[in-house]
Amino acid sequence: MKKFIFLFFAITLCCATACKEENYDTMEHYKYIVYLLSENDYNVYSESYAFNEGEAVTGYFSVGCGGSLSNPESFTVELEPDTVLFDAYNKSNFDIDRTKYAHLLNADRYQLASNTVTFPAQSEDQYVKVSVTVKPDGLSPDSTYFIPIAIKSASKYEINKEKSSILFRVALENYYAEQLTDTYYQMRGSTLNSSGVATGSISGTKLVRPLSKKSIRLYAGSQAQTTKSTVDEIAKYSVVLTVNENNQIQITPYGTIQTEQLDGGPDWNIYKEAPASVGDTKVRKHFYLHYRFRTLQTPASENTPAVWSQWTTVKETLTKLED
Repeated sequence: MKKFIFLFFAITLCCATACKEENYDTMEHYKYIVYLLSENDYNVYSESYAFNEGEAVTGYFSVGCGGSLSNPESFTVELEPDTVLFDAYNKSNFDIDRTKYAHLLNADRYQLASNTVTFPAQSEDQYVKVSVTVKPDGLSPDSTYFIPIAIKSASKYEINKEKSSILFRVALENYYAEQLTDTYYQMRGSTLNSSGVATGSISGTKLVRPLSKKSIRLYAGSQAQTTKSTVDEIAKYSVVLTVNENNQIQITPYGTIQTEQLDGGPDWNIYKEAPASVGDTKVRKHFYLHYRFRTLQTPASENTPAVWSQWTTVKETLTKLED
């Protein structure tokens, strides 16, 4: 009888322990915390927008609700412009060098879907995406654009003060290049004399920036742009490549540089693609260019004409470096 009573209590204790463990697994161990998803210590969240010939493009940022379980009740989050992060970002990164400062994106360039976000109960993802529609055409690939966003209030749950604001970065891209991660092309080619005979070889890596849906910008010839190039240097050395519907390329000046596109036959001033390797679905992007250029040495004044460098004629092939 004593053995039976002992066994009964042992089974009862095991069942109670198992029930407690099961309840523990279904209990919320942490607070439900509302926040805005960001990528780094400056609370930046980046979204890349593709140029679309004047049309607006949609991107997203996320409102999250953290916890070991999904929030049991729906709630709303009200958003407003942040007033602190933007100035702190510029001051911390660039101090008094205002030429490098990021810019606030003009209000007429973007539209948030809503300033009020409804967060559903029992959300499996534990976040809700908020759409931001942007007009990228006309924005500069040399500038950093931010939309400052903050949580004004939440109808339920606590707000994470350290993650209650973000700088939503609007970056630019097209099919040939992107701004968020610098795009480089390998350049190989030759300089030519007035008779079209090669006089030397040129090679290097070129930084390429997206300008519109079908155009990119890069330095002419063997000149090399860096991430530290000034506005004046970019205007002096940059050319624009525009690809038409037949993959023909038009080469034009970006700033003060002068260019002349030359007739090199059907294999030049054209854009082509080829498989990166046998059986590979990825393609390599190639630009085949034939042109000449000269750069402004001294601007014209009231009494003297502008002074230009000698014309440089080049044939070059640009191949996009693999990601």
